[in-house]
Amino acid sequence: MLAEQSELTSVAVFCASSRGNRPELISLARALGEHLATENITIVFGGSNAGLMGVVADAAISQGGHVIGVYPENTFSRDVRHRGEIELHLVSSMHERKSAMFNLADAAVALPGGLGTLDEVIELLLWTQLGIHQLPLVLLDVSDFWGKFVGFLDDAVSYGLLNSEFQNSLRTVTDPSSVIEVLDQLMQSRT
Repeated sequence: MLAEQSELTSVAVFCASSRGNRPELISLARALGEHLATENITIVFGGSNAGLMGVVADAAISQGGHVIGVYPENTFSRDVRHRGEIELHLVSSMHERKSAMFNLADAAVALPGGLGTLDEVIELLLWTQLGIHQLPLVLLDVSDFWGKFVGFLDDAVSYGLLNSEFQNSLRTVTDPSSVIEVLDQLMQSRT
């Protein structure tokens, strides 16, 4: 696990296997992939060519970036693994995928997504709370997509149901070009 490092070299990217119905989602995914690649940050993603996942990977590849896909074999009704210039790790389940992604990354960023993205974000935060790892997380927001989720977390803290310490490793940003700076700050604050 790379979580003890203070230098950011790899980022797990959680996002939808759908493209959504808003053009700004595609733009956000493309901008993130390009930015991470031009900053020599390895992208660790779900290994699919579908949806925002494929957009992030393709954008990074177009800029010469290093991309690692973690793909759960025999999980989906059709094979949607990315066939581009990526380092592909095949795993046997969605749980194994998340674990591998967490272990391959120094930090994480989540774009808007559905249940799979939410599952990844929640498990990452849970593992941080349990002390299994200390991966900082940035929620890359558009049109306040993450607002209600962050509000839920704040409510859980105010009800005394959630320890507020997780907030030290979570930030929301709207600009892909600020992701690395914010993740670096979060990594430095935990050392």
